Amino acid sequence: MKNLFKMMLFGSITLSSAIEAQTVKGFNHLESVVADGRYFYVADIGKNLTPDAKDGDGKILKLDSKGKILETTFAKETLNAPKGLAIHKDILFLTDIDRIVAVDKKTGTTLYQIDFSNDAHFLNDIAIWDANTLYVSATDVSKLYKVNLLDKTYTEVVIDKPIAGINGLFCYKKANLLYVNGLGTNNKSNGVVGFINLKNNTFTQLTVAEGIYDGLFVANDVLYTSNWVAYEKKGILLSIQLSTRRINRLPLAEPIAGPADFIIEGNSFVVPAMISGELHFLPYTNSLTQKF
Repeated sequence: MKNLFKMMLFGSITLSSAIEAQTVKGFNHLESVVADGRYFYVADIGKNLTPDAKDGDGKILKLDSKGKILETTFAKETLNAPKGLAIHKDILFLTDIDRIVAVDKKTGTTLYQIDFSNDAHFLNDIAIWDANTLYVSATDVSKLYKVNLLDKTYTEVVIDKPIAGINGLFCYKKANLLYVNGLGTNNKSNGVVGFINLKNNTFTQLTVAEGIYDGLFVANDVLYTSNWVAYEKKGILLSIQLSTRRINRLPLAEPIAGPADFIIEGNSFVVPAMISGELHFLPYTNSLTQKF
């Protein structure tokens, strides 16, 4: 039954309802994107698809609202393989293998760093909780950390169930929840999607559908997540109605090559394609969740 469900969900779609992407090229391997209402900032891990290599060729690019590249090296810090991005006021936070780097959004200069090298070597997504707190996923050790921005320290959030290859994060403060997903383990499509109740650190899985999950975003009580499906051009976007837990596959015109840490900005999904090094702009409306 579980395999039949997967076949129905990840099978072919009717192209008459397919969503066409507007695509921006000119990148290496994009891992994430964030917006401040005026500009986009994207994390590029570098020329080679080696997200754990300390090779010094990673960078943060600054784009205008239509995706035109304005600055190819916005962050002045030498970076290796930057991944998760988050903005709070005038600070751009990013992960870079085993550290969090706080960057002045006005100048691109580094304000401070938080070293995780004793505990993790594949920091991934970042989610801002408030001015003093953020959460970061460590995919290599399948752990979640809570970071205190006042004293620049961190502690592990011990969850009651393991989340293999924990990856995407999204704060939902009004319910005291942190939505999460996972890449899975051993290059298998066995990651999960769910939420952590931060009152007692319990994890609830939202769907039996497993995958190689990456990006995560919640809008209008719908959770959207990206699933690579395989490490080639087979990636898809899914929606989960939080009230009913109904899951749908969004009708993309064609698969995405490694759909990574995306956002919804205005009327668009903005989706980095990590394998192909492209940035896709896809139209966003609530009606997309009713296609299937």
